[in-house]
Amino acid sequence: MAYFPLFIELEGKKCLVVGGGRVAARKAAQLLAYGAELLVVAKEVCPAMWQLAGHIRLQLRPARVEDADGMDLVICASDDRRLHEELTAFCRERRIWVNVADDSGGSSFLFPGLVRQGDVVLGITTGGKSPAATRYLRRELEGCLPPFFGGLVERLGVLRDQVKELIPDPRERERRFTELLMAGIGRGGILPDEVIEETLRASGPGDLHGSGSGCAAIQKSPAADSISKRQEMR
Repeated sequence: MAYFPLFIELEGKKCLVVGGGRVAARKAAQLLAYGAELLVVAKEVCPAMWQLAGHIRLQLRPARVEDADGMDLVICASDDRRLHEELTAFCRERRIWVNVADDSGGSSFLFPGLVRQGDVVLGITTGGKSPAATRYLRRELEGCLPPFFGGLVERLGVLRDQVKELIPDPRERERRFTELLMAGIGRGGILPDEVIEETLRASGPGDLHGSGSGCAAIQKSPAADSISKRQEMR
């Protein structure tokens, strides 16, 4: 059965990584990028893990099952299969999410291939059947995603709450946001204020001018102005 992609907030979550090799280091680096608080336990670590030492709690010793107590997430990436089995049983009993490298059957979640630009995140998995296929898809998607896309989505996000107030109807609002997105893509990620004003004004009489503050408020938003300036500098 295929796995359901579930995106979760990792900021401040306690995560245990068992192992100090390249696989453990790669997964640790990815978790750090999303704000997780990491405890790494291994008898020895590779150079890539040492590079993370200033951002993790690192304990150079054999890992124990008890290390998983109180964790939100556990990654098993050592060469000790028996320990992995014990950790998996421990975590499942306590409803702790656990991932075991090279053992999708023993994992309660899979570590996806990731493509990221800012808050735009694509997760890819083949259900553990073919890591090579996952890597291929990741490279293909990285090549398809325009380099400006993350910044454009950030720009649209700044506008979102104000446009919700401006255009109450959900279907009309979705249509206008789609037009803004396509306008930004067509301009290489740049979405000038005049394009925003023109697109939103077309949503109907009174929407922008009834209070006299709708589009003006969007244009004067400090966050929107900051993003606009960054886009124009590219």
